[in-house]
Amino acid sequence: MSPAATVTRKRRSPLAPAYSAEHCFDVTSRLHKKIGDHVFDQAELAAVLGISPGASTTDRLVSSLRQFGLLEKDDRGLTLTERALVLVTAKASGDASAFRIAALETVDSSPVFKALRESFGAKLPPTDALVSRLAKSGFTARSAKQTASALRESLRFAGIVDGDDNIIGDLDNLPEPVVETPADESAITPIDRVDFSEVAANEEQVEVNLSHPRIDVPLEGGRIATVLYPARLTRADVEKVYAVLDALIQS
Repeated sequence: MSPAATVTRKRRSPLAPAYSAEHCFDVTSRLHKKIGDHVFDQAELAAVLGISPGASTTDRLVSSLRQFGLLEKDDRGLTLTERALVLVTAKASGDASAFRIAALETVDSSPVFKALRESFGAKLPPTDALVSRLAKSGFTARSAKQTASALRESLRFAGIVDGDDNIIGDLDNLPEPVVETPADESAITPIDRVDFSEVAANEEQVEVNLSHPRIDVPLEGGRIATVLYPARLTRADVEKVYAVLDALIQS
């Protein structure tokens, strides 16, 4: 008799947002502009953003929106929540206080994010420490990195940390959350011209920032090199990119 077949189940990480609250707010704003308070499905959401409705990245985005309390689902379909409308309205009217309160509530809607935030001392731990902590809590290596990044960006979005990663203890006097707006919008690729196609077939997709998604570099012979890049590149990030490109040139 042959040995009984064994089935290896893929390890699943605890439920936590894969995208930051800032990223999800950007998505919420676009959905509100195009769809408003109407009921929609994932295909319509994907059409607004120019992404594939069946991609795993789209599933994770919808999940993040729901975990942050910006999107709700029932038998009819998907709708923007009251919190989503408060954020959009507060941003449009310049009501910093209402926006700040809603931004913090958005971050704390994730039990994982809220528990981590409340456990921090006077300073936000480094990314490596966050990744290690999440890994010990059952997250896969990939999910731990993605969640740690989303957490850091979300806390900055809500104004919980300052520029030196210090935790702001007085939540009644938080600074206004920063939502970056490009100084020259003509330099940004319009959303309807952004290529959100899959960059890999093995779920190692890159999260594309909706405001600064890509840059097209003209080459000889009419060719174009398209570079996808994240927002807020640090000098260290730029040096890493340069080193890789330089290695290609020298090879």
